Amino acid sequence: MHVICNDSDWPADVSVYARNVEQDRKAYPKFGAAGSDITPCAFWPSKPTEKPVKITDSGPSNILLLQNRRDPATPLHSARETRTALGDRARMVTADQGGHLAYLFLDNKCANDIVTSYLVSGERPDKDTDCPAS
Repeated sequence: MHVICNDSDWPADVSVYARNVEQDRKAYPKFGAAGSDITPCAFWPSKPTEKPVKITDSGPSNILLLQNRRDPATPLHSARETRTALGDRARMVTADQGGHLAYLFLDNKCANDIVTSYLVSGERPDKDTDCPAS
């Protein structure tokens, strides 16, 4: 929860969540109420315990990023921004699939093979790779 809670300012007033649940239940009947209900973030300390780490191109060149093209929780544009900030330290594998899970969950042979090779050998692709849908 610390990543989600410290990313935003969450209302501590429970009535805000009750109002949002009622509005979203009408607007989005299949999932709206669940998505707008109260979370532990409402009671999380409002100030982070340490300063955010700046992502830079300084450091070892051993990073492999794996990103689904249509991930509902971590958008592709954010992964691309991270990739750019890391510079030559990183390579990114983009899988043409949806969902939040990628490695070994959605049967994308291209992405799975690249990540497995990296985990076994530490070797990354020479360049960023787009993996087609399987």
